[in-house]
This record gives sequence, structure tokens and C-alpha cells, in this order.
Amino acid sequence: MKPPDPFSALAARGVQFKVLAQIFPVLRHEVVGPLSNASLAAAMLRQTPDGANAEALQQRCQRLAGDLTGMLEESVGIVRELDQWLTDSGAIAFADDLFHECRKLLFSHLLLSRHSVRWPKDIAPAELPQFSSRYLVLTWLLCLLPLLPTDAELVLDTSEPGVWRARFPEGPAPAAAQPPAFDPREVELLAAAAGWRLERQAGCWSLHLPATSPTSELPT
Repeated sequence: MKPPDPFSALAARGVQFKVLAQIFPVLRHEVVGPLSNASLAAAMLRQTPDGANAEALQQRCQRLAGDLTGMLEESVGIVRELDQWLTDSGAIAFADDLFHECRKLLFSHLLLSRHSVRWPKDIAPAELPQFSSRYLVLTWLLCLLPLLPTDAELVLDTSEPGVWRARFPEGPAPAAAQPPAFDPREVELLAAAAGWRLERQAGCWSLHLPATSPTSELPT
């Protein structure tokens, strides 16, 4: 795959940062959650239950210490994974794992909107570069949702190898106080930079996967 020119690569990087700003509250919660639980476990360690004998107290402390260690290790792992949003490590993601993660990241966004997504159940197997593919799918969905009619459902079809389709009813989009955060040309930009192709038709936007599974060539 031909590397993108420097201007396109820089523009693609800007789109990725816009996506990161949209999902950052979810990523922050994933880090803070285990730390909050660890703080609670530490507070419980400092308390001595009334009437507890030495053996029971020791078992309790060992159990809480184990829980505390597990929570801290979980939080450290999540913090380390944040690097994968900023730097392309060459990691590969399976298609079903990719959609599972995108569903989790967009959950809060959908709660605050009047749209819904019917996530795919049948996902054709594919191995894809995690860095570029994750950003592309999120941009694809975040661009489409504000363009849909009020209370519309976006239906994702990934059952056919080599192409992912987003189908939606046509109609007037809701009046927005601000312009949509993403433009279709930005989806096309990320797609081209990663060797994909976006096809826009009435009622359906299709992402055509790369013929092979190239690693992301966006600058890090």
C-alpha cells in the first residue's frame, strides 16, 4: 500500500485526536474505576471488625490485600493500554473484538442521543490492524449517527467477508445546534490512509476492508 502523503497523514492524525476526545470520558472511567475500588479496599484494611479473632482477621487481611493487588494490576494494565491509542504498536485485532470494544466505547454517547445501533451478531472473520481500524470504525459511526432521522436505528451488517455495511432509514436529520463533529470526507480520509474504501449510497454506507491486512502507516 502506498504511504499517504504528509499532508493527508497529518490530517488523518487530526481526525484521530477528534475521535479520542469523544471517547476519552469512557477511557478515563476504565482507569478510575479500579483505583476507586482499590481505595475502598485499602480503607477496609485499616478497619478491624469488632470481635474478630486473630486467625479470622489474618484471613480477612490476606483476602483484601489480594483484592487490592488485583485492582491495582488491572488499573496499571489499562493505563498501559492507553498508549495504543497514541502509538501504533502494530497490534492486530479480530473483527469481533473490534466491534465489541467500539460498542463499549459508544455506549454513553448513544445514551445521550436519540439514535440506536443494532450491533452485528454475525461477523465475518478478519484480522485487522488495531490502531487504524479502531479509529476508522469509530469515525464511521460517529459521523453517521448525527445524520440520521430522529429515533432512527443504524443497522450494521458484517456478515459478508470484505465489506461492512451500515444501513439506515432515509429522512430529514434532526436540527443541530452545532455542526456535526465529523464530516464524511474525514471517514474517507482515514479509510484511504489505512487501505480501506468508503462507499456512500442512499441508506447505506459501506466500508470495504483492505485486500490484505496491512499495518497502519499513519505517523506515530
